[in-house]
Amino acid sequence: MRDVTEIETKRLKLRKLRMSDAPRIAQLCGDPSVARMISHAPLPYLPVAAEGWIMTLAARAPLAEEFVYALDLEGEGMIGTIGAHKAREGGFEVGYWVGRPYWGRGFATEALKSFVAEAKALGQLVAGHFADNPASGRVLEKGGFAYTGETQPHFSMARGASAPCKRMRYAVGEGERGFGLREVAA
Repeated sequence: MRDVTEIETKRLKLRKLRMSDAPRIAQLCGDPSVARMISHAPLPYLPVAAEGWIMTLAARAPLAEEFVYALDLEGEGMIGTIGAHKAREGGFEVGYWVGRPYWGRGFATEALKSFVAEAKALGQLVAGHFADNPASGRVLEKGGFAYTGETQPHFSMARGASAPCKRMRYAVGEGERGFGLREVAA
């Protein structure tokens, strides 16, 4: 993924984050309905916090442990982000968010499918969603993830507390390397 600078989908362009994205990140992620569903989104989400996040990602880029892309919609600009971060248990944790004005239009699923097509080269992919966000679970399932049966507490900055998080793994298709559906269900 280090060499992947842009991913095109039918309606979106996934591209590397820029410092100029900070105000838009703060605006869209500053919506409590969005921030509550993300682990590391503060409330309020100030532009300086977004700038700090973008600078941290840029500084850590040589480690090849985080790959984050803006979701650009023609005529709208950035509508969300998607990324993969080195997971504590190995592999990479996939996460995404889409601004509330763009919910329910298939953008998250479209972005996730194209992102995973590239990210699966990193190895095992895992993900999770807060139990009170079943829509994210449906997006992850459409993107090839399957439930592991585990629910773990996960801290949310915006909530200021831990909440139950349903864990998932990418269930690759036949003929591909990685976790198949039978292994995920075990």
